[in-house]
Amino acid sequence: MGTCKYQYQSKYKHQSRYKYQSRYKYLPSILLFISSLSFADIYWQPVDNPNASGGHGHGRMAKAFQLMGLKETGLKEIGLKEGSDTAVSYIHSDLESSDLNLHGDSVHLKSTGKNNYHALVARQRQGDTHRLAVRYIYNNGRPVNTSPSDLLALNLGGLQIIPSPLPREHWKYKSKSLYRFLITFEGEPLAEHGLLATTRFGSNEILHTDQSGFIELLIPEDFPEITPLKRATPPGEMQLFSSYSHDGKVYEASMTAAYHPSESSWKSVSLGALVVLIGLVFGFFINRKLPEHNRRKAK
Repeated sequence: MGTCKYQYQSKYKHQSRYKYQSRYKYLPSILLFISSLSFADIYWQPVDNPNASGGHGHGRMAKAFQLMGLKETGLKEIGLKEGSDTAVSYIHSDLESSDLNLHGDSVHLKSTGKNNYHALVARQRQGDTHRLAVRYIYNNGRPVNTSPSDLLALNLGGLQIIPSPLPREHWKYKSKSLYRFLITFEGEPLAEHGLLATTRFGSNEILHTDQSGFIELLIPEDFPEITPLKRATPPGEMQLFSSYSHDGKVYEASMTAAYHPSESSWKSVSLGALVVLIGLVFGFFINRKLPEHNRRKAK
């Protein structure tokens, strides 16, 4: 029988219907999280590019991603060549797969010319620990005969965190919205299993799957500042982690994605700015219409 690990304190309240069931039910798992936390998970993160369009995953532009966590696993210093078994692959939307080489800890993706979601996958084996890092990336190009559900149905082996489903092309992940994810081990759903959800801006929470292996995640509205224009606010980064022990081996999985402010958020900021502007203009014209002696400042 397998076990999961992780400990984290919640910064925002999860609104899933599973949270308030049996408050102390997961106490043994949380205690296990505390004793076994290693922060050795690997995960993908976009490399900031000032010349990029800001889409973080759309378009024909080449993209660069960094495989984080290598220093913690002790593999970065040896260049991922000796003493480790690490492989990076790029699974296209038509399920064709190509092997990639890490340059340091990063990969540079070129357009495949194919439409829809692709998967950037890193697999790492270190002793009895198996790690999997996945990021789903949208590309524009010619249509393919497969769908995102076909990509998600691939069994990558070991522990997986699978979106259910992926957002549509122009929808993307957004704050204040609820999303479902499936956790599986060797293709089978894991019931009552722990998942750690974190963001670049410091929000974090432990969630647990239902009997069918699903969790519901409410992405927080935790942007330090929201620009009152559509897609003008730099996206945040969502990181999902899970771990599972089975037959003396440890399996770690991560899935990362960018998320954007909800439409209601940037529109409300925009409306607020418009109200302030109207107030300033109205005040200016009122002041112009006052007699000159009323506009003079008292000495």
